Amino acid sequence: MADWLSERWLTYLQRELLLLPMTPGQQKSAGRGDARLEFARGAITAQVGVGRSGTTATATMKFKPLGQREWRRIEEAIARDPEAARRLLSGSLGPELEDLVNQAGFSLFPRGHGRQFRCTCGERWGCRHQRVLAVRAAQSFAANPFLWLQVLGRGREELLAGVRANLADQAGAAGHMPAAALAPLLDPDRFLETETDPSSIPVRPGDAAVPDALLKVLGPLPLDPHLNRTRRYEVVRVTRWGSTFHVHQAVEETAEQVLARYYSAISAGAAALARGERTPVYRDEPLPGRRLPPRERIAGEIMALVDERGGCVELEEVLTSCPTAAALPDDTAYQTVQDAAAHLPDPYLLLAGHYAARRDTLLAGATFRHVITWPEWQARRLSPSGDWFLALTLAGCRPPFAVEVDGGHAARTVGGAAADRTRLAAEGAAGGAAGGSGVLGDPARPDPAFAALRPEVGDELRLTVVQVEPLRLSVQLHRRAGRDLLDPLPADQAAARIVATKVSVDPYRGLSEAEAIQLLLAEGFYRPGRVPDPVWLLPFPAVGEALRWGPDRRLVASYWGRASLQPGITHDHWRDGGQLAAGFARFLAEFPPREQRAASVLAEAWAERWPGNPLDPLRPPPLGAFLHFLLNRVPVIARQAKLSAEGTLQAMRLRFRYLVQVSPAMAAAYAPFLAACEAVEPFRHRLETLPPLHTPEFQLWEMEGFRWLGPELSL
Repeated sequence: MADWLSERWLTYLQRELLLLPMTPGQQKSAGRGDARLEFARGAITAQVGVGRSGTTATATMKFKPLGQREWRRIEEAIARDPEAARRLLSGSLGPELEDLVNQAGFSLFPRGHGRQFRCTCGERWGCRHQRVLAVRAAQSFAANPFLWLQVLGRGREELLAGVRANLADQAGAAGHMPAAALAPLLDPDRFLETETDPSSIPVRPGDAAVPDALLKVLGPLPLDPHLNRTRRYEVVRVTRWGSTFHVHQAVEETAEQVLARYYSAISAGAAALARGERTPVYRDEPLPGRRLPPRERIAGEIMALVDERGGCVELEEVLTSCPTAAALPDDTAYQTVQDAAAHLPDPYLLLAGHYAARRDTLLAGATFRHVITWPEWQARRLSPSGDWFLALTLAGCRPPFAVEVDGGHAARTVGGAAADRTRLAAEGAAGGAAGGSGVLGDPARPDPAFAALRPEVGDELRLTVVQVEPLRLSVQLHRRAGRDLLDPLPADQAAARIVATKVSVDPYRGLSEAEAIQLLLAEGFYRPGRVPDPVWLLPFPAVGEALRWGPDRRLVASYWGRASLQPGITHDHWRDGGQLAAGFARFLAEFPPREQRAASVLAEAWAERWPGNPLDPLRPPPLGAFLHFLLNRVPVIARQAKLSAEGTLQAMRLRFRYLVQVSPAMAAAYAPFLAACEAVEPFRHRLETLPPLHTPEFQLWEMEGFRWLGPELSL
């Protein structure tokens, strides 16, 4: 399989801006598209099906082919490289072909003018039909790389004939090898001589680089057409009249297809003999060596595949890439692979139950976006609910984490309490670290990150992994006034689509927050240019997915629409006959009229937001509901009433002071409310940045209020 050519083809289209970048989900969807491709000199045409109506759209990619003179120079360059010529004549095209084309002074992928992309759908550039053409063409190139050379102007037979002619010319110019030099090579006593013990040579059979290479070298069988046909019968299931029947159906095959089936069966049997999974017929004792259980053998093959790819590997790919997994029955193969991946040794990881990776390659260069929330700002410590902390702990890293702030070193980002570390380790091992709340470390000791950077509510931290073993982070501060709220939007939408696709597999079970973070790590997110917001803030409604947060911080499908992020529980409206309102009016009598009006308006708005009993110490209003009201509703009221930030917060404090005066038992419940009303500077920022209502900018501004709350107060 010429996977290198298909990867270079897609990279070429995106690098030359001939095709928009595709997410892994878009690439998979395009690969499943219904299309019929035709490859000709200088053009690739695809008839792509549109919907279920049977209509098609014709997408065309045209390239300027190379001329005869150019191809003769390329054939000479190939003939000068014996290994490249041998591989080419055996039916394989390796990555060295591109280097040889470059040495001849040309490019395997044309640049500049002479390229045209068209589609009958009417879109000029980057439509879905062109994506289907590009991905399906990549699949065709992986199976038959000579198709791309055909587009560039050279068919397979013509190219092979040119290379053979150049090889013959070189042999004629060099002269024949004398018979005396050939004598040692033809000596039958030395032909199989070796100083190495054959039994000490490790045998690791695997898939061939070119499937059925031997059959391709032999070519078609020299049979008459009437002899090149055979018939066999297979049992198929047929449904008629509401019942299922098993019938024998005739299948026409050519002699080459029959030979290919025998060849595959013989190759699989030889591989089983080499692995010690079968005993040869001619010997009774088993082959020497320790017999490995399938799970241990598959685990070793998964680790070898991960090391070879240098990134994440899907377990479904293991079924076809690892010999032992490919030899297992279909009904038990995937479960066996999952069991093997779950017992991988350190530093190999199983991510979201479907990906395998190494910790160092997974975290090297990873970047996380973290906005300082209101609870963190009050406690002056980072919370364990951030995506950065969950990702690191789920990847096997344990706090405390060393950090670099502005090029220097802070002691730790996480406190050194042993009990805290034990709790976090246990939560991470159980997959429940996403359910933690509160702040990290010993509250009596200041957080070094806060002490060095002094962030405010709404400031953004960019945490980058600069070293994996031992883990070291680099922290950069971006003030809220200089942040671009639209910057993470493309990454947010792409991440939301991937998570929603994963949830759709099992909509009732859903996907936990920890699994979602591991999924995004495996899919290449949390990298420069693809750093999304926290998982709990991904824009699922914006991508048309009906998802909601269920119990235990789990994303599940919602066929009745997504639940609102606004916190709190709707209670029956509490009525006291107007006594509380009358008492509040008497309490405000000693204040100026402007403060009286402001306090009355804000008190009525808060009563609408929280209609429950404000004097019930057993069921007080939640702080999250009040902070949401303070950040997203109060600035609108203050703008309409032309109130300053100080005056607005003073009016809110009057309401809660009155409630504490009426019921001293509510003092502890309303203490955080009064403390929030002392934060003038964050509220002034919300008031000054308030955009016009019912605009896209207002929606971003409102979402920023959720970022300030944090998941503990918003989910």
